[in-house]
Order: sequence, then C-alpha cells, then structure tokens
Amino acid sequence: VVAPTVLQNVVDMAIQIHGGEGVSRDTPLTAFFNQARSLRLADGPDEVHKGMIAKLELKKRGYGR
Repeated sequence: VVAPTVLQNVVDMAIQIHGGEGVSRDTPLTAFFNQARSLRLADGPDEVHKGMIAKLELKKRGYGR
C-alpha cells in the first residue's frame, strides 16, 4: 500500500520540479507516473488493502471474526 503511493508522490514531485518539461515526452516522467498509478490499481484500490490490513490486525488481537 505504501510503496506505490510513495512512488507516485516522488514522480509527481519530479514532474513539478521539471515544470512543463516534466509532462513532455522529452523525459520519462510521464511514463513513470502512468506506471506508478497502474501499480496502485493493480491489486485493487488502496482502500481495499487498508481494509484487509485492518481486519487482519483486529483478528490478531481477538476483535475480528
């Protein structure tokens, strides 16, 4: 959950730093951003993963079903 989000944030910052060139095809940043976004959706949305983690943690502590 964390790594793909951090990757997307880093690439987004790099695009911001490069300005207009960051969204041009002269740099690989737009491709990196598209790949990072795809990674975040590959196994399902972040909310689904966070919900699963919460259920597992609650179950470990005796609160889950």
